[in-house]
Amino acid sequence: MTEGTGLPSPLVVPNSGSWIGNDGSWSTFLLQVGTPPQPFQVLPSISGQVIYVPVDQDCAPSRMNITDCGFKRGVELFESQPSLGFQRNKSSTWEEVGSFGMGLGSNLGLSGSAYYGYDEVSIGSSSGKDTIRVERTAVSAYSTPEFWIGQLGLSSGLVFMNEENQPHSFLNMLKDAGKIPSLSFGYQAGSPDRFTRVAGSLLLGGYDRSRQSNVTLIAPLAPDVIVGVQSISMTSANGVTTNLLSNGIKTTIDTSTPDIWLPRSVCDQFVLALGLTYFQEADRYIVNETTRAAIKSSSPTFNFVIGTSTSGGSTVTIEIPYGDLDLQATYPIFGTPAYYFPLRRAANESQFTLGRAFLQEVYLSVDWERNVFNISQAVFNSPPLPLDIVTIEPIDKVAYLVPQSKQSGTSLSTGTIIGIAVGALCLILLVAFGWWKYLRLQKRKRNTGLQSEETKIFPTDGKEVSSTRSGLRQKQDIDIKTDLELEGQSVREMYVPHEYYGSAKYKHAGHFTELVEADSATPIHELPVTIHELSSSNDDSRRRL
Repeated sequence: MTEGTGLPSPLVVPNSGSWIGNDGSWSTFLLQVGTPPQPFQVLPSISGQVIYVPVDQDCAPSRMNITDCGFKRGVELFESQPSLGFQRNKSSTWEEVGSFGMGLGSNLGLSGSAYYGYDEVSIGSSSGKDTIRVERTAVSAYSTPEFWIGQLGLSSGLVFMNEENQPHSFLNMLKDAGKIPSLSFGYQAGSPDRFTRVAGSLLLGGYDRSRQSNVTLIAPLAPDVIVGVQSISMTSANGVTTNLLSNGIKTTIDTSTPDIWLPRSVCDQFVLALGLTYFQEADRYIVNETTRAAIKSSSPTFNFVIGTSTSGGSTVTIEIPYGDLDLQATYPIFGTPAYYFPLRRAANESQFTLGRAFLQEVYLSVDWERNVFNISQAVFNSPPLPLDIVTIEPIDKVAYLVPQSKQSGTSLSTGTIIGIAVGALCLILLVAFGWWKYLRLQKRKRNTGLQSEETKIFPTDGKEVSSTRSGLRQKQDIDIKTDLELEGQSVREMYVPHEYYGSAKYKHAGHFTELVEADSATPIHELPVTIHELSSSNDDSRRRL
């Protein structure tokens, strides 16, 4: 519990200490699903809302031609035996709702189906005394290699399965259960290229000040984590700088993908600067051994200038060394391992994305309750600095104050208590009388025609409509701007102790996800898996398993 506030302390999600992945080497975190608990290593998902774990059928030998499939996907031992994935029939608390499309990463063309239901979820090791358990949490047991490792959803909001099942996000469940102080988190992906590997960090309900630099950018949520990438440049060890992006673009930060999705023209600039080879079948840029050696010898650093808009205003520069982008992809992306550069061609503006590879050098904090997030260059130290945890308090702080135990000392007299009660009653009566007078005045205005004939209505389709006594008429289209596009907007600082903001209702950012039922004709674990084989001309980029 946070000292002196009566609030629960931020939850430090334990790091697994492992680095796994088929599209790179990623620092993972521990959780368990079901009764008895089935342990998994997972990655945070900024856009996801629930707990996503691979279902056991997805690693069946008839589907995945690979040894230790479950282990390579972060599935830990269960009942002292290797497990292929989440075993629904082994959990006594599993309540299945149905099979649906995942929806996660759909704008990027990612796809997959899953069994959705409810189960108990625990954060921490299965035997740990500080393990946090939440009952009847929404769980997605999926079957798709698109999400090789399970995901811990960090977004706020509702998931619409059907009329009877519209669960809250996992983050909301934790707050409602009094396990975290607010709908917020702080995340740093970790970096295998720094020192002897720096593990990732994930806090729920706060952030770790020791991981972030002093230069930070605060931006509004819209409702995703969207930033303006104003420029990208590459600086080599000899001091030569190459511009890769000159005209700013809006991009979403999304950990569901490892890649950086940019316009084709920008990708072409990377190709010219680095000598990358585009492998069309896998839609990825591969790096053969000769090119890789040349790039490493020049030791380039990529500089991303990030702002609240695509030009001007406050900015922060994120520097990413090539070592963080020197990734290796394995089965089933490629039949044999190959080095690749995490750059993807975006088909349209909705796909402009900064993925997990970018977040290796970033500390990101998100406050869904105040609709703001903070981004800064990550700080790495060896040995690591002690945690410097800062609580992000809830906007409805008073509701979360825990009654304090009775303290010794002088108590209020009976007369004082009666006086306070009478004063409070008088105040209530005064407010009620004022409200009654206000309603009478409004009614009189309507009756005498003082109210304006025309009332503006702003529907969600972005068109301005005016209502008159003769009916509705549609006006010209108007440009509905996101918070990101509102220049000069004052954004509340999220990284200081917060005062109570009053009783006004506040609309949280986050997602409302409506799931689409999967095709019932084909079991989700029988859908085909595509494996890409590199041609012999790319043999020098291949490695054996």
